[in-house]
Amino acid sequence: MSDTHLHYHYAWQTEQWQRLLQQQSDGKLPHAIMLAGPSGIGKLQFAQAKAQQLLCLSPMSGASCGRCKGCELSAAGTHPDLFVLRPEDGSRVIKIDQVRRLTGFVAKTSQQGGMKLVLIEPAESLNINAANALLKSLEEPSAGTLLLLVSHVPSQVMATIRSRCQKVDFALPDRTASLEWLRPLSVGLADPEYLLNCAGGAPVAARILMEGDHLDARQQLAQALVEIAKQQLSPLDVAAKLSKREPLEILASMMQWLQMGIRQQAQAVDNLEPVVLVLAEVPQMIVFRFWDKLVSVKRQLLSAANPNKQLLMEELLLDWQALTKQALPAGQSRQQLMNGLV
Repeated sequence: MSDTHLHYHYAWQTEQWQRLLQQQSDGKLPHAIMLAGPSGIGKLQFAQAKAQQLLCLSPMSGASCGRCKGCELSAAGTHPDLFVLRPEDGSRVIKIDQVRRLTGFVAKTSQQGGMKLVLIEPAESLNINAANALLKSLEEPSAGTLLLLVSHVPSQVMATIRSRCQKVDFALPDRTASLEWLRPLSVGLADPEYLLNCAGGAPVAARILMEGDHLDARQQLAQALVEIAKQQLSPLDVAAKLSKREPLEILASMMQWLQMGIRQQAQAVDNLEPVVLVLAEVPQMIVFRFWDKLVSVKRQLLSAANPNKQLLMEELLLDWQALTKQALPAGQSRQQLMNGLV
């Protein structure tokens, strides 16, 4: 692990933590566990905390002691019995050569005399060859080795891998609990309610929005989308300006706004951003069609195909412009527009 400190699970993960502790106490920990749930809620932190607790030589009350040799190595990110597998060198996928190194690690004996831990994150980034290579370690587990797989989209993980892991589900935390955790971290920086809305209810993602220029970039994107909808900006000009931004972050924001727009149609939520209000006036069937488009683009970006990001963004923003032209004219009801489209 690159972090140079000890990790602890979040308060909203206590149920899952206690479940694994009980299995550990009973000697019934499986050889592979998949931590599954939406991104931005702290699954990676949970996996790191669990790995450190299992590698601790003197765990106390179900947590790392923070003082033993195992904890010192974990805190420094140099524990020889921990192998972390994630995309490398700017790639979005985990490749077969990386899994081969993992296989070599699993075959060796523990250097500290305890367990060996493998942390894979995110599991859906394994390409087909890497996933097939990983099956060997899952089918023929080495004694004293635990594989922790973190997945934000379990459906995108090979079925044969999922079937060989015990699944531990994580849901979005209760909003009250999220705000209690986020509020002291956001003092003087941003409104925690707004941050949590921006992150789709995911508290860790909300905290990350406060780092660097994430929040400013999101607000600039929202403004650009509104201006495209008003035909004040060209989609192609906006795509050119966005070409240096991380496209997956842009997609994540757009998908959150679509979800908010759908909720606004159903529940009349207050205090929404102008970009959401635009979506709230577009027929749901058209919004869902655009959602499918975003999912398709996301899959392309996550694939090994290496698509042209600017062309994808141009296509996406042209579709956005076409979508917003379907917004309800003033004084016309949604049912009237829907009848006109039949």
